[in-house]
Amino acid sequence: MTRCLSIYLVLSLIASAEGLCQKVKIATVDLEYIYANLPAHQKLMAEIDSSSSKYQAVQKEKLTAYQQKLQAYQNLGKQTPEPVLKDKAAELESIQAAMQEFQTNAEKDLRTRYAARFPEIEKIVRTAIAECAKQQQVTYVARNQADYNAGESTPFLLYSSEPDTDLTDHVLSKLGVNTHPNKGKPRQNGVYVK
Repeated sequence: MTRCLSIYLVLSLIASAEGLCQKVKIATVDLEYIYANLPAHQKLMAEIDSSSSKYQAVQKEKLTAYQQKLQAYQNLGKQTPEPVLKDKAAELESIQAAMQEFQTNAEKDLRTRYAARFPEIEKIVRTAIAECAKQQQVTYVARNQADYNAGESTPFLLYSSEPDTDLTDHVLSKLGVNTHPNKGKPRQNGVYVK
């Protein structure tokens, strides 16, 4: 019995050692670059920028009207009755509040539009990353840029000595983007050592 237990223990140690010695391949992806070159994301950002420009134009009109009314208020003489001054001051405060509310609503609308459409684009990109990883027999894929929106201040990957571990070009090709400004050029992965 002891002999069988010893043999079983040795075999389990060998099996676990073989499992630990398997080659792990880690690749990187520059998500910011992928999104910047992906037509669906470019279209979304163009729509957001267009709406933002329209909102800014409306806000500029509101500001011009406010400045004109402020100038008129400041030009009122000392002989102006107190009720008129109070009415004009209240009107200016109302315009200011309306401008602030418009700005808040415009920003909320832009965030809502982006949040409604971005997950679909993100899902497509993540699917392409997974497919490329399987094709390249990659075990893990890491971002090579920090996600500042998630509170990261440094990229996940610290160093990669193999230029073929960057799947960015492969992912863009999988997504149908065959030409982009830095295609085939080596990218810096995290802390780059020459």
